Amino acid sequence: MKNLSLICAAALLLAAAGCSGSRRSALNPAYEIEIVEAEGLAPVVDGDTEGAKKTALGEAMKSALGLVVGVYVSQDALVAKSVLIDESITSQTQGYIEKYEVLKERLEGNFYRTRIRAHVRKEDLTAKLRSLESEPEKLGNPVLGFDITESADSKPVQGGYAETALKAAFVDAGFLTGDKDTADIVIKGAAETAFNTREGLGGFTSYRAGISLSAVKKGSGALAAVQESAGGIDLNDEAAARASLINAAKKAAAPLKEGILKSLREKTIVHLNLANVKTMNDLSDFTKVLRNIPAVKASWVRSYTGGTAVLDVAMRKGGASDLSQLLMKNLQKPVKINRTSAYELDAELQ
Repeated sequence: MKNLSLICAAALLLAAAGCSGSRRSALNPAYEIEIVEAEGLAPVVDGDTEGAKKTALGEAMKSALGLVVGVYVSQDALVAKSVLIDESITSQTQGYIEKYEVLKERLEGNFYRTRIRAHVRKEDLTAKLRSLESEPEKLGNPVLGFDITESADSKPVQGGYAETALKAAFVDAGFLTGDKDTADIVIKGAAETAFNTREGLGGFTSYRAGISLSAVKKGSGALAAVQESAGGIDLNDEAAARASLINAAKKAAAPLKEGILKSLREKTIVHLNLANVKTMNDLSDFTKVLRNIPAVKASWVRSYTGGTAVLDVAMRKGGASDLSQLLMKNLQKPVKINRTSAYELDAELQ
């Protein structure tokens, strides 16, 4: 939690004035930078003012990176990967901050406070963030539940072999799994296997399994469906039946995963084009307001340039029209709605 507090504290340590948003890098015009202001605070230990001054500068640079990180990743990912983000990003300020200037520094009792204006390399930072966040995390981190019946030679199988294989495949893909009664998405279906042959197998037995699955999101209906079949060979009937169920589940997992992700992108994500965003601080304040709306599961910034931010907003329920009504009721960061379609919203800060 200490690392997470460091990241989140960045927003609290920033002042809105003086931050001018995205610009082209002075060192390499092909790259964009974010210009932000941040403060760092460090205790003076045993009268070592110079040491505290150096530490406060380092904390200010970490806070500058923390602000940019906070708007480009979802809140779930920020919490889940707080240690990783701290170790691989905010602790390596020299790799992401192109330059900085000290705006103010002073001794306050037993603490040294430093305020800087930092030029953060946006391309380098966002590329690193994309590598840290899985596709399910980018789509709101839905929890999957499973409800699979299994049978062999028309008799129920209690081992849950196909279900276990499915769960493992989705966990490997970055999904969260949980109880089917409380999950956001439930994968339902049946896996059936039957004896195939022993001929020409040198004492081994072959079974053939078929699996039929559908993924259903609460409140949104079916997201995807798939049917697959696969064989299994082993020394006895039970082992061969088990192998065929596992192989069929593994084969079905990949197309079902892609179908779920595709539907989530299309059905639960509102693309918000937000104009008149003057500073990175304004964008940070807006994302905090957005994430506090109960109907919003997660949000993150896709791009921010020329005063316009493009955000993806994962909704717990509803679409762009519902989000527009909620944004118009917000008094902390008032917005004007310019255009609304099913899953796209054009707005501007007032």
